[in-house]
Amino acid sequence: MKKFVSIALAIVMMLSVSVCAFAAETDDEYINSTASEILSVYEHLFPMDNGWWSTDSELTTDYDYGTEFAAAVVVDGAKIVVKADAIAGSSEDGYGYQYGIQTTDSWQTYLAHFNYPDEEPASDTIYLMAAEDVVIEGDYAYIIIDAAEFVALMAEHGDDISTCSFQWVDGACSGAKTYGVYVITTGSSSDDSSAEADTTSEEASSETSEASESSESTESASSPDTGVALALLPMAIAGIAVVSSKRK
Repeated sequence: MKKFVSIALAIVMMLSVSVCAFAAETDDEYINSTASEILSVYEHLFPMDNGWWSTDSELTTDYDYGTEFAAAVVVDGAKIVVKADAIAGSSEDGYGYQYGIQTTDSWQTYLAHFNYPDEEPASDTIYLMAAEDVVIEGDYAYIIIDAAEFVALMAEHGDDISTCSFQWVDGACSGAKTYGVYVITTGSSSDDSSAEADTTSEEASSETSEASESSESTESASSPDTGVALALLPMAIAGIAVVSSKRK
């Protein structure tokens, strides 16, 4: 009997524990105010030499930053957000923002761009997609990239973000620095469906409210209060368990 009680208590404790797959944190106000969940964070000032094209040595699959990034971008509804200096590059001069990854297996490069020339890149191993949006907050620009579209671009050309080795490519406009790469969810993809569900639920509730009220009044007159009985049930079971264990 004691073993049974121990097992039951262990099951209850396991059910009460909630485990988070992602627990990334940041002090960035925009990210914290925008994200419903922060999946991946890499905060580091780069490139240090104001270079137009730079690969970052720590945001690779050789470090935890890279493996965390790869796991985060395949989450449904994920967005890649890059924080950089808010310097408006001219597309006529070939500047703007370019961010992405270069695989170190196939040496193909995948870049999301904003304010960049429309012509195809010179190399046939560089693939471009447009960034979803850019948000200017004070001195910083937050370049938002749809992660699902980015992963699909890679798959189209034979690379799997979950298995390939890669390094991050930083292409901030001339003179700009990059401060962080984040992967977040915003919950916006489910807002419309949630609103529809809420509306349907409210309509159903209004249709049944009168019936529920009359039913409740009838039940209260004809049956005892089951809430008290249910509240006392765990105590009764616990008492029986204690008595039984002592008899053993």
